[in-house]
Amino acid sequence: MVKFRHIPPTQFLKGFEAAARLESFSRAAEEVGLTQSAISHQMRLLEAQIGQPLFLRIGREVRLTDAGRDYHRTVRGCLEMMEDGYRRLEPYRKPGSVVIYAPQDFTRRWLLPRLPGLKTAVPACEPWLDTNGARVDFETMEVDIAIIHAFEPPTGCESFMIGTDCLSPVAQPALARMLREPADLLNAELIHDEGPVGWAEWLGHTGVDADTTWKGTNFSDRDIALAAAELGQGVALASCLLADAAIKAGVLTRLFDEALDSGRAWYVVSSERKLKDADVLDAWHWLSAQVPASGGEARQIPAHRRADDHA
Repeated sequence: MVKFRHIPPTQFLKGFEAAARLESFSRAAEEVGLTQSAISHQMRLLEAQIGQPLFLRIGREVRLTDAGRDYHRTVRGCLEMMEDGYRRLEPYRKPGSVVIYAPQDFTRRWLLPRLPGLKTAVPACEPWLDTNGARVDFETMEVDIAIIHAFEPPTGCESFMIGTDCLSPVAQPALARMLREPADLLNAELIHDEGPVGWAEWLGHTGVDADTTWKGTNFSDRDIALAAAELGQGVALASCLLADAAIKAGVLTRLFDEALDSGRAWYVVSSERKLKDADVLDAWHWLSAQVPASGGEARQIPAHRRADDHA
């Protein structure tokens, strides 16, 4: 069975969409750069192929039939989707384009503040930041460099580690001054997220009974959870690496020295084929040069991996 055998030529669809929208073959002809007779002929061929009248012809005016209105919605949506797909290809046509994939929280908190440095150090690089959350496959996806949050880098790739994922409570300075020891968190408004380690693990490793720590707002996004802490809405169990800029700016404060190692880290990965591109390689070297300046010192408490963390 031949696929798409019922799809008319694209030029017929463009003419139909214009004629349906403008309710005029002559105005549609002007828009698409054809003569009025050519548009009229195309519409008759289109109707013959579909097997349905699409227009009511009333003197020099045209009106859509019920079938025409239904088909117009479909055609307009498909043409808009094709146009949008073409626009999304623009970064691929830019010289020096380097597609960097990273999780949204890492992009917002670590990569975005450093982006001007990349443009200064590698002027020819035109970064395209992808935060869609898809599993990276260098063979099938247009991704040049990926930053992943994992227990270890994937095999068969070039990689280096940016930093470990160590978690510590953070809050606005005014709130932080009211909390002097970990047990004080039991009566605080805690911010929960869907990270690999939660409050029960952190408090348990500091010797605090965590049975009563489930109050507070939950967030599916670690970046939004950290933003809630910046707004004074509670205490977040934040990645030291991702909270570092807010801490240095005085927006957030680390409450305690203890930091719980989640067992995961951020790795920069790419493929040998991708790194043959000079712009990609320059961006790779720039990222590797950022490693000594990232993160913060903390006394780390190793966390046990749970069985579902390996899934």
